[in-house]
Amino acid sequence: MEPALREAGFTVEAVHDYLVCTPATLTPPPAVLPVEAPATDEDYVAIDAALSEAFGGEFAASPEGAARLRRTEENGGAVRFVRAPGGGCAGAAMCSAPAVETSELAGVGTRPGFRGRGIAAAVTATLAETMLARGARSVWLEYGGEGSRRVYERVGFRPGGTRLYMSLEA
Repeated sequence: MEPALREAGFTVEAVHDYLVCTPATLTPPPAVLPVEAPATDEDYVAIDAALSEAFGGEFAASPEGAARLRRTEENGGAVRFVRAPGGGCAGAAMCSAPAVETSELAGVGTRPGFRGRGIAAAVTATLAETMLARGARSVWLEYGGEGSRRVYERVGFRPGGTRLYMSLEA
């Protein structure tokens, strides 16, 4: 398909590797961190703020961001987080509702002061387990570097292929 799209004027924006987890590969870490589903508006606000901080403010925390997280959960997806000592959120991630028997896990982020404690692995494994229990045959994700790739591989994600992003200038 790529040659036909190039001929039509499309250009490559990016090529990303992705990883896939299935029931056969899922390897949850020892349950040392309590992973929770958000239950209150304050939880969603705290998760949105933590993810904004985790990604260096690339996406500003906002009421819309918290509402988007709530819609993810309400529409068959899942949001999970590890509560920070004293309240708030130390790290979190979300997963889309299954479509064609697969779910996308995205937005795995840990606030800088909580990194290196297994939070990303805990929320990733819990989300994969949740979506597989809901009937997805696989959960996939794209990763942003070798460090995150190692975290995902430790909990059962394996190389799945590459995704090609192309666009057409208007």
